[in-house]
Amino acid sequence: MTELEQQTNHDTFVNLGWIDTTDKFTVHMTHSRKELLDIIRVFKLPITTFTNKNKKDLQAAIVETVRFLNSVDPEDEYFFISSKEELVDYLRKQNPAKTLTIKEKSEVMMLAKKLIAYSRNGYFLLPSGYMDAIDVYKDATYVAKFPEIPSVRKAIELINHDPKIREKIQMVIPRRVQKQLDKRKAVKQKNIPLYIKRGEFIIDFS
Repeated sequence: MTELEQQTNHDTFVNLGWIDTTDKFTVHMTHSRKELLDIIRVFKLPITTFTNKNKKDLQAAIVETVRFLNSVDPEDEYFFISSKEELVDYLRKQNPAKTLTIKEKSEVMMLAKKLIAYSRNGYFLLPSGYMDAIDVYKDATYVAKFPEIPSVRKAIELINHDPKIREKIQMVIPRRVQKQLDKRKAVKQKNIPLYIKRGEFIIDFS
């Protein structure tokens, strides 16, 4: 999108009486063209002929459009975004699903599995391939940077019960991942079966 096109869009919004309520921001490069197209569709952004635009033009069009929005409809199926501010924050930051290459993710998962095996083996060092607790702590603090991976969350949960690890390891779980976890938990609790036990019972009020 050229500077002239951006200015034209800006002027169009102004002529429609829309107010620019957000400072100009940049869409993080890790958001793919496909995801940007999904964002336009899901949040019903008023961008014309967007399917013909390349990634750079989509980024510019989304920025110019979102700046003039008063609000967005909440979405809790994939993006888990409930306000315009959250959408802008999501676009500005690195895509949480694109933080690792396939090879890097595989390496993180292997370390997480090693930590899980160590924990389930009674926190014994040598049988699990560790020389001392410092090595355990180094691996745990490294994988904790990737809380979107289920095995990592399990590994850190177990490692934090290791009596040799005095400083508990904290994970900063992205809002999107946390909302996904909360939703799954709610569904699981909703589907817990109710057992009714029939028979004669004696109640003692003493």
